[in-house]
Amino acid sequence: MTPGDAILVGAMAFFASIVGGLAGYGTNLLMPLVLVPIVGAEATVPILAVSGLVNNATRLAVFRDRVDWPRVAPLIAVALPFCFVGAGAYSLLSGRQASMVIGVMLLVLVPGRYLLKRWPLPASRPVTLGAGALYGLLTGGTPGAGIVLVALLVSMGLAGPAVIATDSAVSLVVGIAKVATFQALGDLPPSSWVLALVVGGIGVPGVMVARWLGERMSMTLHGAILDTAILAGGAFLVMRGAGWT
Repeated sequence: MTPGDAILVGAMAFFASIVGGLAGYGTNLLMPLVLVPIVGAEATVPILAVSGLVNNATRLAVFRDRVDWPRVAPLIAVALPFCFVGAGAYSLLSGRQASMVIGVMLLVLVPGRYLLKRWPLPASRPVTLGAGALYGLLTGGTPGAGIVLVALLVSMGLAGPAVIATDSAVSLVVGIAKVATFQALGDLPPSSWVLALVVGGIGVPGVMVARWLGERMSMTLHGAILDTAILAGGAFLVMRGAGWT
């Protein structure tokens, strides 16, 4: 990694942590845009799994009093086994296949979030368990599945800081299992751990900035900018995986 690459990764990590602190998602959707060209698609998801532990722990500490604990336990219980499946499947992909999977997921998640907002889900136990299974499978093998969890939590009636707090609690526990899976499969060498912890550490002050900006920034503008960046990046990664770039 060149000094220029390091600066780019650090800047994106700080910016992405602010976005994640504002919306509860976005950190792992934006980071692949700079990590994939630098470290490769295969290493990106394991690295983001480790850095995500730092980001989610920070968010949970900041918003701990707003966690909806009755929803956390069943979501985690169902998400964990599916997370193992998703992570195991991702480790079998080649570089181009991994890039394609990440790109397609980025392109699908943005319209998927709007569909969930338009058609809210009932706050029933089967829906909660189904949401946990879907989230676990997606988060195990792709970055940015937090956007799905956030959309599902909103559709089930949570709002504001409660969404961010509950998402962080679920994501932290599932993330630990995800990291353990990648480590056991040999996808997290020491160099990946170093980069991941640096990315996560840079994001800590970003969460604090996000709390300050949350009262001053239009969420409509924030959402439009984020969605545009995600769609553009997803299209680029799909073209990269297809060998067009």
